[in-house]
Amino acid sequence: MKRRLAIAVVIVLLLAAASARAHDEFRIIGTITAAQPAQIQVKSREGRMLSIKVNDETLVYRDNKKVARAELKAGRFVVVDALGDTIEDSLALEVRLVAALPK
Repeated sequence: MKRRLAIAVVIVLLLAAASARAHDEFRIIGTITAAQPAQIQVKSREGRMLSIKVNDETLVYRDNKKVARAELKAGRFVVVDALGDTIEDSLALEVRLVAALPK
């Protein structure tokens, strides 16, 4: 009986640790206002300014084709799928360069 209880406690602790490491998914739609090697600044359609981290693993697409991260330039309209604890502390997993959507 004690063994089952110990196993149950270990399972609960493992599940709690896994959920503590979980991140939220975010989709940001807007215009790049500035681009640096490690982050982009995006003004969302709601007018909110967001800094989103990018790294070597961030995928950048235009017309469903992969393009260089150097294509992330001010003035470009983007849809960003990001992961993080908060939207302010998120990492872009994928950035799609798209034509500006009508408001």
